[in-house]
Amino acid sequence: RSEVMFTVEKNWQTTRPTIKERTTYMLNNELFSDVKFVVRKMHGESESKQLIPAHKFVLSIGSPVFEAMFYGELAETKDSIEMPDADYESLMEFFRFMYSDEVDLSGSNVMGVFYLAKKYIVPSLVDKCSEYLLDNLEPSNVFSILPSAEKYEEKNLVDRCWKVIDKQTELAVKSRSEERRVGKECRSRW
Repeated sequence: RSEVMFTVEKNWQTTRPTIKERTTYMLNNELFSDVKFVVRKMHGESESKQLIPAHKFVLSIGSPVFEAMFYGELAETKDSIEMPDADYESLMEFFRFMYSDEVDLSGSNVMGVFYLAKKYIVPSLVDKCSEYLLDNLEPSNVFSILPSAEKYEEKNLVDRCWKVIDKQTELAVKSRSEERRVGKECRSRW
């Protein structure tokens, strides 16, 4: 007999009156989980595999890609799905949005969340990522943002990147060459 390794609050549904509160409670929760995602998680310099329990139904009502993956003709039957193109922080924020319509974007996760939102066709989250990048666009990061904006065909973001480059060329180029210099130093240490 396998013992369940998580605790469930008794009558948890009664203390969460809205569907949003109940689905948010299910985020990263083993309860009723019918799929697990395996992602890499960084711990300083080391990397480990992390399991994130999820619910096919919740993911499928938020993404046509998950719907096809779990309920389509070629439905995925494995209990765990490897996500080599995602990291723990970005996938957790992506799932937070899928379960609660909320997302906590930051400089360290926005590009990963943006990628996942595009890959799994979640346009409302793509818009939030694009807004975040627009709000935080500056000469020091414009060359990091521009390639993704072009790849994801985010015209407004691409246009704004070029405006920043046009208006503050020297600062943008200077920060780009600084970024390359530091990157080269880091690579030469290895």
